[in-house]
Amino acid sequence: MSTETTQISAFISEETSSELERYTDSRGLKKGYVIEQALRHHLRALRELPADVIIPARLVVSAKTGEHLAERMRKPRKPTPAMRALFAKK
Repeated sequence: MSTETTQISAFISEETSSELERYTDSRGLKKGYVIEQALRHHLRALRELPADVIIPARLVVSAKTGEHLAERMRKPRKPTPAMRALFAKK
């Protein structure tokens, strides 16, 4: 790892900030270290994994799609025979 450093500035949500604070406090780590490791991990994943396996941390859908998804969660469909066969394999 290079000993040269560059300072960056970014706006993050209050929720993310609080989560970072709790994580670093509970493990005695510096925020800069955790951010550096997380960024390196993310960039390496983007470089080495196929794009179709990267799941965004946040998905944005229309209100109509959100309502459809909520309804599907309230009333899930029964598994198909193919799904049962897939999950039966161990």
